[in-house]
Amino acid sequence: MNEYVDVHTHLEMPEFDTDREDVIKRASSENFTFICTVGTEPKYWGKAQNIANTHNNIYFSVGLHPHEADIYSDELEKELLKYLSDDKCLIFGEIGLDFFKNYSPREKQIEVFNKQLDLAEKLNMPVMIHIRDAHSEAKEILKKRALKGIIHCFSGDVEDAKFYINLGYFISIPGTVTFKKATNVHQVVKEIPLDYLLTETDAPFLAPEPFRGKRNEPLFVKEIVKKIAEIKGISTEDVCRTVKLNTLKAFRLDVEKNTQIVYKIRNSLYINLTNRCTNKCVFCGKNKDFFVKGHFLKLNREPALEEIISSLPENLKDYDEVVYCGYGEPTLRFDIIKQLSPILRERGAKKIRLNTDGLINLREKRDTASELSELIDAISISLNASDEETYNKICRPQINGAFKALVDFISSAKSCIKEVTVTAVALPDLDMEKIRNFAEETLKVKFRKRPFDDLG
Repeated sequence: MNEYVDVHTHLEMPEFDTDREDVIKRASSENFTFICTVGTEPKYWGKAQNIANTHNNIYFSVGLHPHEADIYSDELEKELLKYLSDDKCLIFGEIGLDFFKNYSPREKQIEVFNKQLDLAEKLNMPVMIHIRDAHSEAKEILKKRALKGIIHCFSGDVEDAKFYINLGYFISIPGTVTFKKATNVHQVVKEIPLDYLLTETDAPFLAPEPFRGKRNEPLFVKEIVKKIAEIKGISTEDVCRTVKLNTLKAFRLDVEKNTQIVYKIRNSLYINLTNRCTNKCVFCGKNKDFFVKGHFLKLNREPALEEIISSLPENLKDYDEVVYCGYGEPTLRFDIIKQLSPILRERGAKKIRLNTDGLINLREKRDTASELSELIDAISISLNASDEETYNKICRPQINGAFKALVDFISSAKSCIKEVTVTAVALPDLDMEKIRNFAEETLKVKFRKRPFDDLG
């Protein structure tokens, strides 16, 4: 069952005074596991605190919204500190800059924003930041800080999003993503890895389609999740699982690390055979952590055949494919693949695919393509370069002669394996068209570009 999160809502506002408990029950009944209600000024701070402290899975934050910057004072800061010390207050905000209507003078907004950022640094708290028509000014301020947190109700472009991510912030996607004309937000969702996205309603404002124009509420996050899944070409389950993990990280809550031997992304079933690799690629996700689309793939030990079999569904007919993958090089366990493939076919696997670095022949010291053709229907081979120098630089093979062996394996594989695709990770400054041409024109195989820093 999908688990939903709303990292930014305003349940304390008067729009919910007549049916607040019903709104919360509706969300609870649909498996909302995390809600943060955000107090934007003193009259809402106590109400936000009370809502959080009387409901499981609801947390709160407090800060002075830029619209109210004029009222900031030493006394107000002392009051603010009392709420920030509450165990259920996990983040400081929302604070920031709003130059759209300038309800407070710009200079005052900047002054108060900096004061609250100073306070966040002293308290070592993440921050919930509001930025509207002020990204250039906000970026100048934030780049001088060592803070992390959330850019809420994101309204910038892809380059803005990348800037904030590099500083350590998550990008929170509101209901505007469901609007047909919100092309900026659509592009952000498309290009920014899911590992850096969150979901929010900003209720009672910005209700998504098909509720646009009505009062928003946490339940409507489901529409945001659907749209993100649609844009990214993944399942709502993938979105929910990853966004929940992102939420735990953003709010500094404990993250469960239950290793998955068999895991699902989209409608593919993946088998995690090993964490060992032949290469030490500069782009490897293991350099960051061992999560892929919310699945934890770090193995304490490599699973035995019996463990893998017991982790598999009895019926594999409903999956588009079963993939030998994981967070390592599957062919390092070639013997397991030989034993497992017949079992996958017995259980109705429509298609068996292997993700590989293509260096199995170099390791096995023989041509294995013919053997593999009896075990799999498709193979995805990590090419990543069109020449040896580039390959060695970014893939850092641990065996000499890797690039030539890789090219030879691709040639051998296409002669006997039904479906052969080579891939390359779209690293910055890497000439992807050159690699594509090498794959399609020289090697005569299908090519797929893999997004950088967006695994699974």
